[in-house]
Amino acid sequence: MSEFIINDEDLSSLKGKVVVLTGGSSGIGLATVKLLLSLGASVVSGDVNPPPASESAETPAFLFVKTNVASWNDLTVLFKKAKEHFGRIDCIFANAGIGPRANYLALETDEQGNLKEPSHELMDIGLRGLINTASLAVHYMKEQPEGGSIVLMGSSTGLQPLRAIDYSAAKHGVLGFGRGLARVAEVAGVPIRINTLMPSWTTSNVLPDLEGLMRGISHVPQPALVVARAAAYLMVDGSRQGTVVYVADGKYKDIEKTILLPAYDAIKGEGNPSDDDVLKRLLELPAN
Repeated sequence: MSEFIINDEDLSSLKGKVVVLTGGSSGIGLATVKLLLSLGASVVSGDVNPPPASESAETPAFLFVKTNVASWNDLTVLFKKAKEHFGRIDCIFANAGIGPRANYLALETDEQGNLKEPSHELMDIGLRGLINTASLAVHYMKEQPEGGSIVLMGSSTGLQPLRAIDYSAAKHGVLGFGRGLARVAEVAGVPIRINTLMPSWTTSNVLPDLEGLMRGISHVPQPALVVARAAAYLMVDGSRQGTVVYVADGKYKDIEKTILLPAYDAIKGEGNPSDDDVLKRLLELPAN
């Protein structure tokens, strides 16, 4: 497993960068906003809630745009305003999310006694909203000679079975989307790096009174700043492309090339082509 350290000097090149992030008014997003501003970056934060009063002091380096990431229109406005205000977009952190919502074992009924469809609110925000955020990021950054960087907020829950099914399913989806988008960008020669974060329990607003609940079971979540530093690092480390970074107990581990890919290689067996290799050959067939 490839563990690495993030030093302060590793983040210094964020000075002067323009970063757009979602979910920047609380938790990991807010910690990232504070970190980026302290490093001299300009930040555009999209959130359904305004930033805390103590964080919303007038500064030319910060712009808040009220944004529901489940709304395509809201997201297009966020990116348009960011480009108009700062002239370019260097980095994206697709971070917005909510806690578990759906119950798949006990369906609710409406006033007429009819069964109601399970909630897809978390999927709309944590997966579809993330996909749309990344798609808009590609649109805005691919024409820039210097390209850009996209960091996707996944979760360690996307690596394991979890009884919060909608949350886990969304994060499994983020992992698959991030790994696939990175591969497509490489093949297409698009100058955009795509990396995925998979943090374990972290201080955030995903669950009400998370810190209080954690104290009740004697478990200490890692501070949001730990994950914020990983997001900032992936924004500027040009050697990171298509990586999956696990963050737990304040430690950073790149698990794509050391765990995930080797596990698949072992499963498919020596000498067998990967599914992506087969797809590549299919796409290269001459058109009829």
